[in-house]
Amino acid sequence: MSYADNAIRITRYINPHYFYYKPLTAYLPGHEETQFAVALSQHCEAAYGELYRTVRKPQAWEIQKPGTLVALRSIQLERWIRCLVEETVKDMDENIWYQLWAIDEGIAIKSDPKYVRSLPEAFAKEPPHAKRGAIIYVLPSDTRFDYIQNELIQEPSTRWCPGIVATMEGCLEEAASVTMVEKAKFAFKGETIHFGELYVTSQCNTSGSMADLLRAACPKQIITAPEAGFIKAFVKLQTHAMKRFLNNEGLSDKHILNNFVQKFSRNNLPHAHHHAERALDMDTELSQKVQEWLKRNQEACLAMLQEQKMKEEQLKVPEITSFTAEGIMRFPEKSGLHGPRSVASKKPNEVNCTSSGVVNPAAETCDDTVSHAASLSSSKPSSVLLNVQRHKARLLLKSSTVAQE
Repeated sequence: MSYADNAIRITRYINPHYFYYKPLTAYLPGHEETQFAVALSQHCEAAYGELYRTVRKPQAWEIQKPGTLVALRSIQLERWIRCLVEETVKDMDENIWYQLWAIDEGIAIKSDPKYVRSLPEAFAKEPPHAKRGAIIYVLPSDTRFDYIQNELIQEPSTRWCPGIVATMEGCLEEAASVTMVEKAKFAFKGETIHFGELYVTSQCNTSGSMADLLRAACPKQIITAPEAGFIKAFVKLQTHAMKRFLNNEGLSDKHILNNFVQKFSRNNLPHAHHHAERALDMDTELSQKVQEWLKRNQEACLAMLQEQKMKEEQLKVPEITSFTAEGIMRFPEKSGLHGPRSVASKKPNEVNCTSSGVVNPAAETCDDTVSHAASLSSSKPSSVLLNVQRHKARLLLKSSTVAQE
């Protein structure tokens, strides 16, 4: 057989004796398996159509039992496929889910029951397209300490160790191609197991046997079994009872979730009697509250910035407006020596200078103050500044009056 006939794609891996694969030629458009998949999808689409989108949830008596072949509308593949019901589970919301095994694709799927329909009888007799494989003439082993001989002894085991399982998984993920040369077949528990030698080609275009790679990487966890006693030892392994949606440790492994989550608009919300819909309403209300809080916070920040800006403007010293000596004399004098009288009743020469023509120092100071005030730009002074100006004007008037006397 050529390399193209032996090239495979591993679709599900659990351990060296438990993996599923398909030949690469099965994915070609003209292959028999591809034509069967197209015919199945067309038949189910014509029979069921779009009912799987709007159909009600199935009743308890309508749930398919484990071991039943069903037709599943795969959201990821966008076509109908054949599946085997492995078990039904119920979540915390009392919703029923199917744990399915796609017998033609070789993958584990967890699906909502509304995507599952009865498989037409015309497509039920076709054997599964995904094959189960196992590496021939190797068995798991473990070590124990022999206190009599005072050394570690390697002996066969019934389970594969996590270290060698992870090593083989890493080799398969990094391989550029995988080939399998089939050596024997063995029917076990209603399933045909294909034993063979597995070869991997790395990205550097170097090929090697998977059994040799595992012996070199984990020599204490694998042993070579003789051809005569291999099948007897293989039957005793505990991994045969494992379900296909679990990993080698018996835990739930990565699987495909076949469920479509519909997104509703705010103006077209569904009825509020379902749990998912109530959760959607709560998310919408929470989002609105967060938006309102952000808006109020933004408005408060803007108000604080405006208030801070107004305080900074008030702290700045306002400019003195220009005024004349006549404006200064309009303010009444509150001195107790001369009594209340109007400044406007005095003569201009009494304020600015003496009658003899000699320049009065007080009047000269007044003229300098007035000219300095006139040089400043005009703006509205504050009440404190007006009081200061009035006090200076009174002092100037008082000093000029004392100088004349």
